[in-house]
Amino acid sequence: MHIIVVGAGVTGIACAHNFLKRGHNVTLIEKASTPNQECSFGMAGFMGPISVQMLCAPFKGKAGLASIFAKTRRLGWDVSISQMKFLRALANARSADVWAANHESLMTLARYSVGLTEFHARLEDLSFEQVYGLLRVFTNAQAWEEAHKGESEKPGEWLTREEASRIDPSLENVPDPFLGCSYLPQELSGNGSYCSKQIQAINVSQKNLTMMYHTEVTGLMFDENNKVVGVRTDKGEIASDAVVLCSNLGTKPLLDGKLELPTMQLTGWAVTATIDPMNVPPLHTLIFDNKDLLVTRLGNRVRVCGRYWLGESSHDMTDKVIEEIYEASCKLLPTAAQWTESTNWIGKCIVHPDSLPSCGETPFEGLYLNICHGLNGWALSEGCAELLSDVIEKKTPAIDPTPYSPMRFVKRK
Repeated sequence: MHIIVVGAGVTGIACAHNFLKRGHNVTLIEKASTPNQECSFGMAGFMGPISVQMLCAPFKGKAGLASIFAKTRRLGWDVSISQMKFLRALANARSADVWAANHESLMTLARYSVGLTEFHARLEDLSFEQVYGLLRVFTNAQAWEEAHKGESEKPGEWLTREEASRIDPSLENVPDPFLGCSYLPQELSGNGSYCSKQIQAINVSQKNLTMMYHTEVTGLMFDENNKVVGVRTDKGEIASDAVVLCSNLGTKPLLDGKLELPTMQLTGWAVTATIDPMNVPPLHTLIFDNKDLLVTRLGNRVRVCGRYWLGESSHDMTDKVIEEIYEASCKLLPTAAQWTESTNWIGKCIVHPDSLPSCGETPFEGLYLNICHGLNGWALSEGCAELLSDVIEKKTPAIDPTPYSPMRFVKRK
């Protein structure tokens, strides 16, 4: 089978790798000059299947559109009339029962995916500078009290400030109030971009891969039965047996007028700084709940990701958020890295209101999607690639593909 994969980010590379291993001929098309751009370049590298990121928290009370405008951590709003449909769906997804079901589906896929990532890393001798352990740092009394409610249902253990600082000395200089941490020792993070580049190096060594950089897909090719039989690009038409769209921002124009999916742009920011011998970098992934910061160790660098924004963002907003992340990094972890020599990053992707990806078949035979992974792109990449390969080959996947299928958004007649 000849499969076209559009988009050479983390998810596209994982898909191509899986198809190649199964003996298919693959054409991987990327608009940029190199792989792993946009969100695949500046990702936090957090893979923890227990702490996968939902778009927003469940609403405690009657769910409805009004709940969307309640105070929600790490979420900004730029509401227009065209976004109201998405926001209404997001409000429904925040009801307790729906949110719990979606969260369980996301955790199921993440567990499956992270297990595959670790297995393939050992099998193919891949390194992604793995770091095990997550410390959720509490600097707010209300958040600390809320976190302890129903603590018997939550994994991990509670640590005092002194206990947390002993297992991760980078926390010794966190200013008061530092109330304590919850500790999840098995949560995983690492350098996802580095790992993906190694996978891509394996891909390009395969004879059954055709790699096309500097190539923009301008449309889909349909036959008389409305089956997708290839793509049109700025370099000509390419026929195939199947087309897999893995380009988040590039997929919507290709589906315009053909398939309506509830999506919205999500923008994130990060600051990355190098580590020198005098620094005391974090030994674990750190989440500062009250400061909206996720801190990951990427080899000889420390990356700090701040809040995300749902909708379009401005240059002024970017400058403000980057400054906030930089100042918080210097204050909370002053000795962790060379913050004065840090670099900034902004990335954009698209998300569904239920926080689940679109991974599977579409109403058009021969067309498949692998998009909308939101904040969990690397964590879900291997699982989605395996799942999609099984769907295309008409095999029974190891996990139920129904919650992630794009068909969940198609109105039944």
